[in-house]
Amino acid sequence: MSVTIRDVAQAAGVSPATAARALGGYGHSSPAARRRVIESARVLGYRPNAVARALVSRATTTVGLVVGDIENPFFAAAARGLSDVMDAHGYTVLLANADEDADRERRAVDVLRARQVDGMVVVPAPGASPGHLMDLVAAGIPLVLLDRLVAGVDADSVLVRNVAGAQAAVGHLIGLGHRRVGVVSDSPEITSSAERIDGYRRALRGAGIAVDPGLISIGGPTQADGEAAAVRLLDRADRPTAVFTANNFMTVGTLRAARALGLRIPTDIALVGFDDLDWTTLVQPQVTVVSQPVAELGRTAGLRLLRRLNGERGRPQRIRLEARLIVRGSCGAPA
Repeated sequence: MSVTIRDVAQAAGVSPATAARALGGYGHSSPAARRRVIESARVLGYRPNAVARALVSRATTTVGLVVGDIENPFFAAAARGLSDVMDAHGYTVLLANADEDADRERRAVDVLRARQVDGMVVVPAPGASPGHLMDLVAAGIPLVLLDRLVAGVDADSVLVRNVAGAQAAVGHLIGLGHRRVGVVSDSPEITSSAERIDGYRRALRGAGIAVDPGLISIGGPTQADGEAAAVRLLDRADRPTAVFTANNFMTVGTLRAARALGLRIPTDIALVGFDDLDWTTLVQPQVTVVSQPVAELGRTAGLRLLRRLNGERGRPQRIRLEARLIVRGSCGAPA
């Protein structure tokens, strides 16, 4: 039979209300009473009821995290960074996977809100309506957007410098002599992807190269979608001599497409991908990448959320972390 707060109170010689205040860390209780309650709870093996404690304190010491696709190593690394920060401050992270689906994201947010999480970090799905996120803000529930933005949602956000990172990647290819540079991306409804496509365009225009819409191939969120988009770009007589991929799933898809079409990297196709994962240095040639500080994105989102949970007010903050180009073996001059 489980030990109740009444059992602890009886053993400590105090009222149940005093025992609850002493164990919950709220209200007033004398130091002597608090010591007796804590010692009695230890001896009896009392475990607090988190739900009941939340009803009193109005805090659950839990936060929600909604990610786009848990199979994507990017989100796993970001989740680890967030969890490390929150755990160090006594919070547990409840994870939900939206699978890049706007309806699933909305349902996940609704479920987390029903569980009375103290705050949320959300990676918005493409095409998501802002209503449920705007409702969080209106209700005073701290919200941090991670990796992506949503128009109309006035909340803190933690992102990378996507435009600059893409410009550096495409600029590197242009510097090697490439003039027909293609891009493989998932949906530009994802703001980070839209920014990377924008950086691609800016790099070309800055070099005096006209942007050819036929060299921009848009796929869906999965590796298979990236492969299909890459095949459309590469299986043509006037294929580009180089490809910039907007995320790690698009990079994998492009590598698979090149292999299926019998194209060699970098001899036939030069490649630069956005995202640096372990596997990019395990393949031959190693992949030139734009590296994001993924774990730091999660940690920064956690620190921003903690500030709001601790009472910080004021205008939402938009934090941009640097991305850097790492040159490896997947790029060469055009044949």
